[in-house]
Amino acid sequence: MYEFSHSWPYEWVMDDLYVEECPFCGERSVLISLKKESIQLAQEGFKTHAVMPCCHEKLVIVNMDDDYLWSDRALR
Repeated sequence: MYEFSHSWPYEWVMDDLYVEECPFCGERSVLISLKKESIQLAQEGFKTHAVMPCCHEKLVIVNMDDDYLWSDRALR
């Protein structure tokens, strides 16, 4: 099981994946560009990389559920 400090909430708007706030720089309403295949792999527990477009920080997603992205490092 993952620690809650390593999670970050996300939401879907149409077919786009957004985080309300970037965990690294604080930018609001950030679109995360992930292919559907990458999202499916993340939901199955495979590591997936995403680059935050606001600050270019690399986010390693180790799992994804219906509400949260789970990372390999603390986001909170």
